[in-house]
Amino acid sequence: MAEEERRGFVFNTPDGDMEMEIEDVMRMAQEGDPDGLYALGMAYLFGWDIQQDERIGYDYLEQASDKGQTEAMTLLVRMYMQGEYDGIDPEKAAKMSLLAAKDGIPDAQMYAGLAYMDGIGVKQDYSEAARMFRLAANQGNDEARTNLAFLFQEGLGVPKDEAKAFKMYRTAAKNGNLNAMFHLAVSYEFGTGTSKDLAQAVEWYRKGSDMGDPFSSERLAYLVSEGYGENPPDADLAFELFLKAANVGVPGAMFMVGYCYLGGHGTEPDIEEAKKWLKMAADSDIQDAKDLLAELG
Repeated sequence: MAEEERRGFVFNTPDGDMEMEIEDVMRMAQEGDPDGLYALGMAYLFGWDIQQDERIGYDYLEQASDKGQTEAMTLLVRMYMQGEYDGIDPEKAAKMSLLAAKDGIPDAQMYAGLAYMDGIGVKQDYSEAARMFRLAANQGNDEARTNLAFLFQEGLGVPKDEAKAFKMYRTAAKNGNLNAMFHLAVSYEFGTGTSKDLAQAVEWYRKGSDMGDPFSSERLAYLVSEGYGENPPDADLAFELFLKAANVGVPGAMFMVGYCYLGGHGTEPDIEEAKKWLKMAADSDIQDAKDLLAELG
């Protein structure tokens, strides 16, 4: 690898920050140094200054985690939550998050908050979840800010305050958080914590949809299909958006795609395609799909 392509690795030492090359990292890992194992794990996992090999990367991260390296724990939990790593289960992920959160790592605090919110690995405690989310949010973690906003919206572990939730969603959404964009759009659509504003709802649903959020695509499809403000209904665009959401497994969108094929809404009628999508929606326990399939026979 050309020298200019090498990224290097920065370690915090008693003598200050020290930049090391991949060869130095490999020596540290061979000596069993937890930080070296973590750095080498990341190098293999992401292909930093070395040939990418996820299997080897996860092995080094696991070794670092076993030695108490909390950043390695947090990365393993993150990859697990993203569905890219299956070396731990929900309970172990929660325990690792709680341990790493004590070191003040924002992502770990956010995952620990989720553990308390859902009662995974610990007793469900919304107040503690809010505390963890707040700690992470104060360090700039917008996913934690969004989760904290949800607790304020629902009054879970904190006083119910829809206006405060709306402001937190708005901050996180403007920072690019996809989950917050969806919640902000919902707030505008239904006037939760703010005045109802369908134009703003559509704008934020569209931003979320463009960034790949299928739930934003689904909600946007409903608004487009009905028309909003001075905008007339657009069946073609609505079908396109429902299909976009259905293709990544959103059950309600699957039903709507089937419904559109059945009645020729935004697409040519196609009874076989309609039945296919309705069957998938029914398999996902959408009662309307079951009822419609029963009528079709």
